[in-house]
Amino acid sequence: MVKGTKKRKYTAEYREAAVRLVTVEKVPAARAAADLGMPVHTLTAWVSQARNGTGSFTPPGGMDWEKRARELEVENRRLKLERDILKKATVFFAKEGGQP
Repeated sequence: MVKGTKKRKYTAEYREAAVRLVTVEKVPAARAAADLGMPVHTLTAWVSQARNGTGSFTPPGGMDWEKRARELEVENRRLKLERDILKKATVFFAKEGGQP
């Protein structure tokens, strides 16, 4: 490690998403690593660990996919609602700012 730099910590979700880019979406590891701003050797190690089912990266094996889908649908609805509120607020304040 270079003097004066800190070792980055990655969340499990971040690692899973990065590995999914390479394994499922077939993005080359070098391009995915560059897009994510991370070392390519780190990503290739995660991909290797995921394929072997070893190491610190452990893909969710016994995950309840239906439950996860429901959670994501709820989150998606909430985020859409928040987005719509922000759009309306932007329009409101843009109109209000134009009056003397």
